[in-house]
Amino acid sequence: MRLVFLSHDSNHNGGAQKCLVDLFKGLKCRYSHCEIYVIFPSEGELIDTCMPYIDGYKIISMPWWLLNNDRMVSPRKKISFVFKVIKKAIKIRSYLRLIKPDYGITNTIVLPYLALACKIMSIKHLWFIHEIPATWNDRRFIFSIETVYKWVNKLSSRIIVPSEFAKAFYAKVVTTSKIVVVNQAVDLICTSERKVHERYTILLVGTFDSNKGQLELLHAVKRIIDTGRDLNCYLVGSDAGYLLACERFISLNKLESNVEVVPFTDSIQSFYLLSDVLVVCSGFETFGRVAVEAQKCGLPVILSNVGANPERIQDGVNGLLYKKGDIDDLVYKIEILRNECKRNEFVAQIKQSELDQYSIVNFAFQFYELLE
Repeated sequence: MRLVFLSHDSNHNGGAQKCLVDLFKGLKCRYSHCEIYVIFPSEGELIDTCMPYIDGYKIISMPWWLLNNDRMVSPRKKISFVFKVIKKAIKIRSYLRLIKPDYGITNTIVLPYLALACKIMSIKHLWFIHEIPATWNDRRFIFSIETVYKWVNKLSSRIIVPSEFAKAFYAKVVTTSKIVVVNQAVDLICTSERKVHERYTILLVGTFDSNKGQLELLHAVKRIIDTGRDLNCYLVGSDAGYLLACERFISLNKLESNVEVVPFTDSIQSFYLLSDVLVVCSGFETFGRVAVEAQKCGLPVILSNVGANPERIQDGVNGLLYKKGDIDDLVYKIEILRNECKRNEFVAQIKQSELDQYSIVNFAFQFYELLE
């Protein structure tokens, strides 16, 4: 079996990129006969991360068909992009002729080039979609969202999504029979014991963007501090435009001794070990990788009650859900887990069998079954 993947990015600090690497690891572990090739949009550290698991790669510069909301899209720009799509698809076609893949797989919805090239060459194409564009507040496509969905539907034999929530959404806009839910891998093994903390410590991991909800958590932290209760908070993630607003809030409210902002790190496990609770304040989640990572490290979790989060957590059993946007409810849930015995009760309810479904081997098996 010979497979070619298209990666939308060449850095390795995003969930979609981690998903791709975990899939490569699982395929090589369980199906060593698989040949894996990847098309990257540029040089980057993701290539080095993938190298032990792939048989070859090609770099082809490819602009996304996404723009910031404040960008105007003229008819001329749309026509220009169509020509770019055709030009890049022809270049990809040359690479496909060289490696002769059985399947093409596009990772994320933001690049259409491999899908079109596969269509031209009558190669089966799978689209692995991690996101729901309707939830984006700061980005939009060059074309109408309805046009994008039509392309995705027309250019794919299967559409892979990471949750029932995502499936329910895409069932409204593409052919339902094409949509398949696959459990992604979360390849994290906790190799150290969690540390005892003098201060109650909470953690939020995620890019500083319009979705992840760092400011919502900061408002909750401020309310807790204002009542005289101590709290330590780590915010870990790369900046996508919202870091400055968070830093201003921290400074304005004199929370420097309570909140530490940490840039993206590959050593995220160390922060799970430094914390007592993981908090996820996202406006939506199609999968929720960090919640599984935290549970694998023995942390109880508090998640917003949106998207796929209720699929990961049974409220009050193996974690807590709070009403998204309700600061009082978030404060209440954080204070519940200030009690160490209560935290231990939730951790004890996390079943190993539930975590095992996120292994790289199981991920590869589910994916490979689609090809068979």
